[in-house]
Amino acid sequence: MRDHGFAGTSLDRKGEHLSDVLALLATTLTVERVELGMLSACLGRRSIGALLLILALPMALPIPAPGVSIVFGVPLILISAQLLLGRRCAWLPARLARRSMTRADFVAFVERALPALRALERIVRPRIDWMAGDWAMAPVGAICMLLAIIITLPIPLGHMVPGAAISILALGLIERDGLVIGLGLVIATFGLAIVTVASGSVAAAVRAWLAI
Repeated sequence: MRDHGFAGTSLDRKGEHLSDVLALLATTLTVERVELGMLSACLGRRSIGALLLILALPMALPIPAPGVSIVFGVPLILISAQLLLGRRCAWLPARLARRSMTRADFVAFVERALPALRALERIVRPRIDWMAGDWAMAPVGAICMLLAIIITLPIPLGHMVPGAAISILALGLIERDGLVIGLGLVIATFGLAIVTVASGSVAAAVRAWLAI
């Protein structure tokens, strides 16, 4: 069995918050580089929701560098498709699984993320069970996949609302919070409406320019 570089038998313990798992992982790492595939293996059954959250959060912010949306959007499409198909643990192709950062960078990332994540976890909790049941995984996966495709499109700031929606949906999935999942669906609908209107305006402008 491959050594994942952490102490203990499992980091995927039922009832623990994602922040607890990340904090434990950051303090028990023994490897010099932290691979994305290693993180996925450590997170186990919560890996799909956690990877969606980790990849979508940067998309909820203005990203000035060109091409960054594609770098995050393509893995989001892959992970969302697995949620749609009913997978419990994330699968990553070898090239993506080998993406890594230094242990110091990972520990610094976790330390920066923990305060905000723990603040959210004090609000998010298991409730409205029927909205967070197994039946919801496929429709939520389909919506996240559509939003992830939109993130990859060359729409100015078109990644922000979809990124926020995926982040909220992922957090709701991780904590089994049906209310948060419902909020994520509302934001997703709002994002789709904005993108539709923006795309229509761009298309109309292009047609008008071509008609000149």
